[in-house]
Amino acid sequence: MSGLLLLTSCSSAGRGPVIPFFGAYFPSWIACSLIGIIGAVIVRLIFIKAGIDAVMPLRVVVYLFLAIALGLAASILLFGR
Repeated sequence: MSGLLLLTSCSSAGRGPVIPFFGAYFPSWIACSLIGIIGAVIVRLIFIKAGIDAVMPLRVVVYLFLAIALGLAASILLFGR
């Protein structure tokens, strides 16, 4: 009986958010990761035009965390997770 209680989270009703794409189902984190990466590239292009990119220290770290923040924001806004 206690084993059944541990498996209750594996039911199909509690399945994580998925995105139907051409007949296949993809996890939502893939879409959120792509949104974060594309958003970070767009912000980088804006920073280059504004001249901020040239004087910014630790650019790789800044853009990495920016991509993570945008991906997490997309996850919260689109899927409520």
